[in-house]
Amino acid sequence: MESSAPEAVSKPPPRKRRRPTRSCQECRRKYCLHTPLEPLTVIDSCHAIGRKVKCDLEQPCAQCVAARCACVYDPHPWSKTLEAAAVGAIPWQPVRRETQRPGSLNYVEQAEQSLVNQHNSQRLLPIHGSKRPMEDELMNLGCRISAIEQHLASPSAHNQHLGHVQREIPPQAQGLALNKSRLYGPTHWLHGGNEFKRVAVLNKDKDQSAEEEVTRDQKAKLERLFHKCKHLAQKLKQNDPGRSITQSGSSLFLSSKSWADQMAQLYVTRFESAFRILHIPSFWVEYDEFWKSPERASMALQCKVKLVIAIGSSLYRDAADADNIRWSSSRWVHEAQTWVTGPLKKDRISLSGLQVQCLLILARQVLSIGADLVWIAVGTLVRTAMHMGLHRDPIHFKTMTVLQAEIRRRLWATILEMNLQTSLDSGVPLAISFDDFDTSSPRNVNDQDISESTETLPYYEETTVTDMSLQLLLLKYLRPRSEIVRRMNGAYSSFSQDEVQSLTSTLNRACRECNASLAGNTNGDATKVFKRNMADLLLRRFMLTVHRPLATASRISEPGFHFSRKVCLDSATALLSPPHNSDFYHLTFIGGGIFKNRIIHASLAICSDLIIDMEELNSVEWPSTYRKMLIDSLREAVRQTTERIRLGEKNLRLNMKLNVVLCRAQCAGSGSVRQLKMIEAAQESLKAAYAVMQSRLSVMDGKRLEQGQGHLEHSEHDWQSLGLSVDEDWDESYDMPDIGLDELLWLGLGEGGIAASHEVE
Repeated sequence: MESSAPEAVSKPPPRKRRRPTRSCQECRRKYCLHTPLEPLTVIDSCHAIGRKVKCDLEQPCAQCVAARCACVYDPHPWSKTLEAAAVGAIPWQPVRRETQRPGSLNYVEQAEQSLVNQHNSQRLLPIHGSKRPMEDELMNLGCRISAIEQHLASPSAHNQHLGHVQREIPPQAQGLALNKSRLYGPTHWLHGGNEFKRVAVLNKDKDQSAEEEVTRDQKAKLERLFHKCKHLAQKLKQNDPGRSITQSGSSLFLSSKSWADQMAQLYVTRFESAFRILHIPSFWVEYDEFWKSPERASMALQCKVKLVIAIGSSLYRDAADADNIRWSSSRWVHEAQTWVTGPLKKDRISLSGLQVQCLLILARQVLSIGADLVWIAVGTLVRTAMHMGLHRDPIHFKTMTVLQAEIRRRLWATILEMNLQTSLDSGVPLAISFDDFDTSSPRNVNDQDISESTETLPYYEETTVTDMSLQLLLLKYLRPRSEIVRRMNGAYSSFSQDEVQSLTSTLNRACRECNASLAGNTNGDATKVFKRNMADLLLRRFMLTVHRPLATASRISEPGFHFSRKVCLDSATALLSPPHNSDFYHLTFIGGGIFKNRIIHASLAICSDLIIDMEELNSVEWPSTYRKMLIDSLREAVRQTTERIRLGEKNLRLNMKLNVVLCRAQCAGSGSVRQLKMIEAAQESLKAAYAVMQSRLSVMDGKRLEQGQGHLEHSEHDWQSLGLSVDEDWDESYDMPDIGLDELLWLGLGEGGIAASHEVE
């Protein structure tokens, strides 16, 4: 009996080496586990079915870039090894790292595993030598089920699990970029520019050495052009109005009052529809008081009038006087900024001071003055408003007049909209949540229905078009748009396919209501179209943001991705070509912030779709009708970016790269012939842009001579010694991280070339 005892005890499992995993999850995947019920945060790599792929350990790795999938590394490589050793009888299976929504099947399985690990691991292992293995297994199973039921019944189970799972996703998988202390979050347009790298894959042919020989001179010329760009951009920046603002008195009273009246009227009839900042009858009273004695007006009133006129002047299109008007408007914006950021006084913590801050944020975007940093100013605006109690409904303040209550509600709705729009552009979370305020929506009334003596507001049906219709529409759909920003820019958030489709349906309904709400507007066709285009821009751009990351993955055989591709293209074309209105088009050509990001996001979406189409069917001789439509849309994007350069835009990279992609889509050659054509397209774009920039610099220099300020400082260069003719000069502002031409054209410029420039204004 004693001799048989050792035979009853089974041999221990062989010892496994505890080597941590280094490859990314996609390269280690053996099987393609793709189900339509899983969230769309990680894209399956279907090309690696049945085999492992060598990972180069980069972020992202080359295999994931080629497969157009998310490259995710295991943040805790040792934990799985130790767990597998403790539970030796359980075979290892690949675990997907995407975020799971509470209530899903994987959530229950992972909750079970986390609870089991809290118990004695001996209870999970087979009890060797036992005569009742089935009874022991059933007992263990009952304990596990009881533990799961208790855990799911706890109120904090979902939140605890959600945070645990999402913390396993590394920051690289969240769409983050840090450049010179600036964070570019997931909704920032910078991440869409990575699609230009796909052109390099299309251009990589077998005759690589021959192409390098043919294009060597062209690469050197492009590099010299980029150096010239930086030099000329520095000279243009020397004439920035912000660098020459003095503390002298107001110059507004020197302007023509009739011209100022026209600009103020443009602001009231165009911009006050979506951003309700002023009570129009009260403003006209203050406006008339200002012109009676401009020098004696309070600083708050001076800034308010200046900013209203400056915003309205953005629609001024007299070519002979445009530069002077632009200079004066920029000066007034900087004067208002100086007053707002000066030493705090009581006149700044007031409704007038709050209106000045709102007007200043709008003016900076309309006139493109530090528009990429406006989100910081919005944070100050939100806190100032909360300090004044605008986040609490006026019903709590019994002595407040009806007029003051409505102005506060309108201002709070405007602040929420500005906070939302700037958070989307900056790629950062919202500065306030819906649990932080209880202010109700403004009433659907006209401004002329309210005055200081008003005690009871008139009643209008919700469908009645009033001065408040557009703001109420935007406020109605504030929550779903805020959810998009929160989930896209949050640290531990994701979307499921059903949630994406639900939000898309909601935003489509909002756009339809926008068109219907303006059908009865009787203020004139031009005003009606401008208001419609403005509201549509503030709504539709969220669909483009939420769908574009999924649209770039449409090569995966999943209907949800192709649905996103279609929605993304429809949104891009709608934003790129809204109903014609000369005022709105001019605003999009000179504006920054919301208006500049419109063309960037739309053109990147069209380029991405065109590149995907070329990957799927790389035929140029016989292009499909679908590709012809994409090429026409891309031509329109090129036209609009060219017009922005003509009107003062100093960022030339987007226009150049759009021209390169357009040339690639139309080029029927191959190898070095195709590359040379693409390089020529880039050069022609840069030459044309430089001619415009050089002309603007000459005009600025001439005006400085007229004012007795002398020439701008020029550094003499012998451009002929650089191998460049006069007509090859161009400029670039270097206001964003660059995706170099070497990646776009498959040109290796080296560490000191174009790809090495990462300057940010």
